[in-house]
Amino acid sequence: MTRRKVLLLTNSEHGQANVFLATSYALLAAAPDTDIHFASFGGIKAAVQSTSDAALEANPGATPIRFHQLDGTSVVEALLENPAGLMDILDVRPGPFTTHRILPPIARASMPYTGPQIRQNCAEVRRVVEEVRPDLTVVDNLFTPGLTVARELGVEWMILSPNTLKEFAAPLQPRGAYFWKFPALCTAYPFPVPLHLVPLNILFHLMFLYYIFFDKQSVQARKYLKEEAHTELFDQGGIFADPPPGLKILIATSPAFDFPVEKIPDNMIPCGPILRPVRPVGEADAELDKWLGRGPTVVINLGTHSWASETKAVKMATAIRHLLDAWREAGEEGRLQVLWKLKQTGDGRVEYDPYREDGPIAGILGGEFDNDLVRVVSWVKAEPYAVLRTGQVVCSVNHGGANSFWEALCAGVPQVILPVWADTFDFAHRAELLGIGKWGSRKHAPGYGVEELGAAMKEVVVGDGARKLRQRAKAVAKERESHGEGHDVAAKHILHALAS
Repeated sequence: MTRRKVLLLTNSEHGQANVFLATSYALLAAAPDTDIHFASFGGIKAAVQSTSDAALEANPGATPIRFHQLDGTSVVEALLENPAGLMDILDVRPGPFTTHRILPPIARASMPYTGPQIRQNCAEVRRVVEEVRPDLTVVDNLFTPGLTVARELGVEWMILSPNTLKEFAAPLQPRGAYFWKFPALCTAYPFPVPLHLVPLNILFHLMFLYYIFFDKQSVQARKYLKEEAHTELFDQGGIFADPPPGLKILIATSPAFDFPVEKIPDNMIPCGPILRPVRPVGEADAELDKWLGRGPTVVINLGTHSWASETKAVKMATAIRHLLDAWREAGEEGRLQVLWKLKQTGDGRVEYDPYREDGPIAGILGGEFDNDLVRVVSWVKAEPYAVLRTGQVVCSVNHGGANSFWEALCAGVPQVILPVWADTFDFAHRAELLGIGKWGSRKHAPGYGVEELGAAMKEVVVGDGARKLRQRAKAVAKERESHGEGHDVAAKHILHALAS
């Protein structure tokens, strides 16, 4: 019997690729006789290899994932070459007079390529598809070269996305609810949108659509691809405007934990959070595991796209100081610890030493450093999800990225969210709607303020209210667990399509 082949096509950035890594693991577990091919840019190669190794360890009879490296331009590389002010949005506070400045670079992020770049990327994807000849192709919804080639070649394909029902089902709601009920991207408006904000919300939705379809570089790239490669570009906008008949879309969310929608189209399949299986902390870092076991711990991890100058880090240190003082004053049981993963610059350079004795951070937290109650690290050997699953973490301070939000939710850990851009504001609102966390920077986003952040952390960690929040977070995690693992659900639907 001929072995069946599945080809996974995705961007190499972890925000999009993690659901593919998790699902590839589940596919090998559920169908070890299936050949899994994974095509992307080089930045994700090591993660694919480690996923394959872990899957083979659990399922010795499976075939290793075969990685196909694309010789082209990744999203990050394209954005760095053609930024359109993308990094500037990290300094712009959402508001009626500023949101219009944030939308163009966010729109560019969905199709950041020049004409030659998109042509080269499409050629590389076409090469892999023709080489593998898959029975089924699964494409990242933001991987425009993959979408374009899948439609052009007429292969059997479906979409796998880390996004939510807001991005997929909300635009198709009756009575135009998308425009007046669901917050426009980057506005930080709550759900449902308050009546007095509806006119602006509609305006910003329309503005974003305009920038998506009429971004100058995107228009030129689309024209170049058609003239030079005789190929019609197909991107996420086409999924709504001109979808292939019967196109299935697997979404890494659950209606129970998302903004409520009235209607979910039959071709959209919510799988629940899709997270990568992780090794226990003790296997990855025995010393950290022992340290975590000493007492309740707050984990601060603001993601790849958030970094802090020393001045900004001092604000976080001061908020930590307020939290530790409040814990002791309240007579809470146990020694509260803080694990703070600190990224100092966008490119990973180290510009200051938080432990420097005469430095401002040590001046605030020096005693906690001496007692090993606060650790500031640039890297954690164990996976963040593994740390959250130890049962020792009482609060996750994160940036509201999809992976961070779902990891904390699934681990039953309350959250303080410090959103910085795009859909991260939505996740801050989801945490509050579900009763599992707080938005810790409502007055200061995309930055944060000492008093506001300190108050949010105290509310989530200290006192009777915090204990109720922890109970609620655990209840939500238990409910989520009853639906099964998202990666298994996604794998089931992929294998069903493969057998059809």
